[in-house]
Order: sequence, then C-alpha cells, then structure tokens
Amino acid sequence: MTGSTLSLTVSWPLFFLVLSACTPAIQNHVDNVPVSLPTSFSQPGGQEAGKPWWQLIGDPNLQLLIDQALAKNQNLLAVGERLKQAEALARKAGADLAPTLEAKSLIGSTRTRNDGATDNSNNLTIGVRAAYEIDLWGRMKALQDADLFNAHASREDLQSAALSLAAQLANIWYRLAASHSQTELLHKQQEVNRMGLDLIQLRFNAGQTGIADVLQQKQLIEEKTGELAQQRSTAKILEYQLAILTGVAPGMLEMPGPPRLIKLPPLPATGVPLDLLTHRPDVHSRYLALQAADRRVAAAIADRYPQLSISADLNTSASKVRDLFDNWFASIAANIIAPLIDGGTRQAELDRTSALAQEKLYSYGEALFTAVEEVEAALVQEKEQQSLINSLDLQLDLATRTLQTVRDRYKQGTEDYQRVLQAILSQQGLQRSLVSEHQQLISYRIDLYRALGGQNPVEGIGIGQSQQPIISSTN
Repeated sequence: MTGSTLSLTVSWPLFFLVLSACTPAIQNHVDNVPVSLPTSFSQPGGQEAGKPWWQLIGDPNLQLLIDQALAKNQNLLAVGERLKQAEALARKAGADLAPTLEAKSLIGSTRTRNDGATDNSNNLTIGVRAAYEIDLWGRMKALQDADLFNAHASREDLQSAALSLAAQLANIWYRLAASHSQTELLHKQQEVNRMGLDLIQLRFNAGQTGIADVLQQKQLIEEKTGELAQQRSTAKILEYQLAILTGVAPGMLEMPGPPRLIKLPPLPATGVPLDLLTHRPDVHSRYLALQAADRRVAAAIADRYPQLSISADLNTSASKVRDLFDNWFASIAANIIAPLIDGGTRQAELDRTSALAQEKLYSYGEALFTAVEEVEAALVQEKEQQSLINSLDLQLDLATRTLQTVRDRYKQGTEDYQRVLQAILSQQGLQRSLVSEHQQLISYRIDLYRALGGQNPVEGIGIGQSQQPIISSTN
C-alpha cells in the first residue's frame, strides 16, 4: 500500500451527550467518628510517651530482645510481605490511569506454486499501538484510591503486629523473671526449712518432741525440691518461646542478661479516647479500610456510566527492510461504551460494595469501643492489683511476726509444732504470692501500653518498607 490513511471513528453527538451527564455524587462515610466516646479516661496518667514504651521502662535487656524480634520474627516478616503485596496492588491500580504504548513486529514468508512454478515472498510489518481510557467519572481513580487506602491499612497492620509482638515478648520475659525470682526464693525457703529441721532434730534427740514433727519438716523441705523442678521446667520453656519470638531456633538464643522484675515507671499519659484513632494502628487500619470501601462504592457508581477510550495505531509493512517506511498506515479511534442492559450486574455490585462499606463502618465503631475498653480494663486492673500487693505486703509482715512468736514459744515448749508449721506455710506462701502478683502487675502495665498504642511508628522493623514509593493520592 502506498501513501497514508488517517481513520477516526467516533460518534460525536453521543460523545457530547455523555459529557453533559451529571457526575455522580459520592457518599463519604468517614468524615466523623461513627460512635459516641467518653471525653476522658478514668485515670489521666502523667508520663508522656515520646518513644516506644519498652525504651521507657528502664530494662535494657528487654529492649535488646525486642529490637532483635522486630528485625527477625518470622510472623512479623510475613506481615511485612503482605504489606509489599498491598503496595504493589496500589501501584498497579495507579498504572491504569496512564496511557499504554505497545510495539509489535511480524516477519512472514509465503511460498506458492502455480503451473509448475514456485514463488517465494517475504513480508515485514512493524507497528506501535497506543491506548488510553479517559477517566470521565473517576472510576479508575476511585479504584486506585481504594488500593492506596488498603496499602496504608496494611502498613498500620504491620505496626499493630509489631506492638503485639513487643507486648508478647515482654510478658514472657517477665514471666521468666518471676520464675527466676521464685527459684531464688525457693532456695532461701529451703535453707530456712533445713535450719528449722536442725532445731526440731535437737528437740527430738532431747525427747522434747515426737518423730512426726521431724518427718513433717523433712516433707516440707522435699516439697520445695519438687517446686524447684517445676520452676526449672517453666524457665526452660519460656526461654524457648523467647527464642522463637526473636527469630532463632529454641535453645540457640543468647540471653542478653538475667531477667529481673522491675519497678514500674509512672503511669503513662492516657490522653482522651479520641486519640486512639491515631495512636492505635489497629484502629487506624479499620479507619483506612472504611475509606477503601467507600472508594469502591464510588467506583461501582461510576461503572454505571459510559466509558470513553482512545486508541491509535501506526503500522508499516514491506517485503524488504529498506522499503519499510515507504508505505505506512495510521489510525486513531475514540470508542464509547455505555451500559444498556446487563441483567442487573452493575446494580448488584453497587449493592454489594455499599453493604461492605456499611460493614466496615460498624467494624470501625466496634474497634473504637474495644480500644477504649482495653485501656479502661488495664487501668482498673493495675490500680486494683497495686491494692492487692499492698495488702499482701501487710499480710506478709503480720505472718512474719506471727511465725517469730510461735517459733519462740515452740522453743520454750509452750507451743506445738503444728502451729509453727502453719505459720511457716503461711509466710512462705505469701512470699511466693508477692512475686507472682508483682509479675501480674507488670503484665497489666504492658496491657495498658499496648492498649494505648504509640504516638510514633515502631522503628527497627526490618521488613515492609517497599523499594518503590506508593503512588500518592491527590484527593
């Protein structure tokens, strides 16, 4: 073919008719908080959290373990990979807004035979094709925004997983510290009980008491031996759990130092319940998921309107390479596709996305309620736990004084051994209860830290940062 041809296929009257249509209004569900929240928490606290809580409590060994877990924990790495998937989908959705350009080439050879003669011919074709869909009603932009919100929600999910991991690791760390404290206490109690056995043995040798007293004291000593075995087992299992959380195989974790129960710092500043929207990544993730669902409703509405796309082709062909650009063909076309009858498919999709957005709205409201409940529960538990510890301190003081009194009376022969044994069991039980309840107090504080979330992103997460930036929303 010689020369050139320019082809334009579009129904211009229909095009202007479509442009005159009204742009659909999009309902926005996320302008306001969907539920009523209290104006303040029951306790305001005082310590401002300028950095993650585990950097504020004064336990450098715990901080080292958490830093390692944030970089190597397998579950956290998996959540980070899900973030990368969401970021890639956002970039993919954004690419639909840009024109596409494709190149094509064809090399063909034809061999024919006619009246005994054979003829060979070659054909070379080179061309490019460009296509672009004009986003008249914002459908593609809405889909891009939805994926963008989902990507940001995945980033918040990574932050939430990091905070949960830190809390889980800290709880295990202080359970291990309590186990070590219980072991030290059991050794001390066993030594005290051995000294008591020496006294009873002397009285037995002097005929001042019966063999039953000696046997009961020996049983008490042996009871501590059994409890020590349980503590060794508990400690080893907790060390295995710490290893897994920090990304190493059980038995291969190098402990940064011996765990110790700590004295808690002042109560953190709780702020107001509405702050949880930005401070808690799990709540903010629900908020972003609601926005994503809202944009998909917008896309479903826009999908009911006509779509306009433009395409252009440029092709050249010849039997020889040097003749390729002597003959060429160019075309440009504008295509409008308007839905007429689809059996209710688009309306069904609009109903589905609208219901999904409403579901996300309720889910977001429930997340806010749950966040407030978790903060208040942690506050009241810590407050009452401190009251319990104060009571146990007083009980221990009374039990120690009682034991001293009945032990002196036993030495004087005016008190039987059963009263002494009862006082020993009471005192030693209270000593062990204090260790357990102190660890529980720390656990409640960790729950409070986790419930309050964090004002700054968790640093040190070794995964989840995309090598390519997410396309920013222009809304």
